[in-house]
Amino acid sequence: MSDQKKPKRDLNEGLDYVKDLPGFDKGHPHYFRDPMIDHLLEICLQLAGEIWVNRDRQTVIEHLLATKGKVTPDMIEAFKPDDELKEDLKSARQLFTKRIFASLYDGIEDPGQGGFMSGVIKDKT
Repeated sequence: MSDQKKPKRDLNEGLDYVKDLPGFDKGHPHYFRDPMIDHLLEICLQLAGEIWVNRDRQTVIEHLLATKGKVTPDMIEAFKPDDELKEDLKSARQLFTKRIFASLYDGIEDPGQGGFMSGVIKDKT
């Protein structure tokens, strides 16, 4: 890599269409009228992220053991999956994410109607 620094990417770039949605403000999301529910949701999502990191790392360890017969911390950190494993990880991550977020809508036919929306902050006023 050259000595030139990459330009810093604006994380909000291309998100103009969501700026009016509840919870957009980075670092201070508010989705529900009761802030405790927001805190509990954040805890659940943080835990889900940690679980996924462990699953991903376990998959790498198992792959290295199967293909190399040994594993070291350096091998794990330097590992680059082939296209097939990359696709398997992507599919597993998508399924995991769907399962986590589906629980938010469990038992609700139309997430835009009914009891779920009654607890969601609909606007910033």
